[in-house]
Amino acid sequence: MIKTNPFNPTFGDIPELFLQAENNPQDVANLIRESKFSRSFFITGVRGSGKTVYMTKVTSLITQDKNFIHIDLLNKDGILESLVNKLYYASKSFLEQALSSIETISMGGLSFKFSQTDNLEILLDEIMEDLSSKGKKILITIDEVDDSKPIQEFAQIFAALKRKNYSIFCLMTGLPELVLNIQNNKKLTFLLRSEKIVMTPLNNTAMVQTYQKVFDCPIEIAIKMAHLTAGYSYAFQLLGYLAFEQSPSLNADSIESVRKIYEFSLFDNAYQKIFEGLSELDKQYLIAIQGNKKLEEVCKIMGKDKVFVSQYRRRAIERKLIKPARYGIVEYTLPLFSEYIDAIQDPDSIFYLGY
Repeated sequence: MIKTNPFNPTFGDIPELFLQAENNPQDVANLIRESKFSRSFFITGVRGSGKTVYMTKVTSLITQDKNFIHIDLLNKDGILESLVNKLYYASKSFLEQALSSIETISMGGLSFKFSQTDNLEILLDEIMEDLSSKGKKILITIDEVDDSKPIQEFAQIFAALKRKNYSIFCLMTGLPELVLNIQNNKKLTFLLRSEKIVMTPLNNTAMVQTYQKVFDCPIEIAIKMAHLTAGYSYAFQLLGYLAFEQSPSLNADSIESVRKIYEFSLFDNAYQKIFEGLSELDKQYLIAIQGNKKLEEVCKIMGKDKVFVSQYRRRAIERKLIKPARYGIVEYTLPLFSEYIDAIQDPDSIFYLGY
């Protein structure tokens, strides 16, 4: 019998029970390792869909190849300095040979020698050339990219290195709305051109089998648990974690007793953050569609015409918050999201938002 809780609902950590996504991490790792040219990948999905975990898994597979150097960058000011700083450690021999003539500039606690303080790009180019001559390939990872100045700066850096045919690859994670926000940003077209990996719901059979194995429970109980998660990665880990903490063996009553705290945790840890990131009209649309309403009804509720409302329908679909169910009707993709919509409209709920 399993004695320690194998589920991990912490955002970003690779859980012990890592269920295979539709996009196999091994396939992406192989694609990068075997690629004859540089390329970038944009991993997207709602908060809690497993983006960071997926990127970490792909990274761990790629870096089994000793020819790859992994550089993890933070989305903050000084991204170029950080890149040069980290590549420095991978090319000490280059710095001993190439930076012998001149003045010193301090960067991140290290001393770099070069002729002018604005020559970071030249330094980066020479480090990359040195690493390439040694057969090294660079894998850069950036978590939670957005339409920010550091990412705009990185986009230009990456494009310049790519034009020089260096073996450089980039894995990035970001929310679906990022793509909506950068359509008109010419500095971030590299995100739109990046190969996109969309996080999909977990396989239902795999979830059922995992729950059944961990809890040694009847298949009916495992099916009920899988249904409560709707394939949402965070929900799968969260429900398993809470259920295991209550009792390593489950029945219908124990699942019901853990459901309330499961619901609260979903709302508090994931849905609040998701909802906060939406525009007022996006929120109004998600509220208006509750109860399997047809497009005509939604238009009346919002006081807008079909063309206007359809824009917000498309935005919600692109954000993976809803999916078409049948003609003129959509449904929520996230588990218990309808209950969350109820809560934000209920004055007696702690999640009440005044709608």
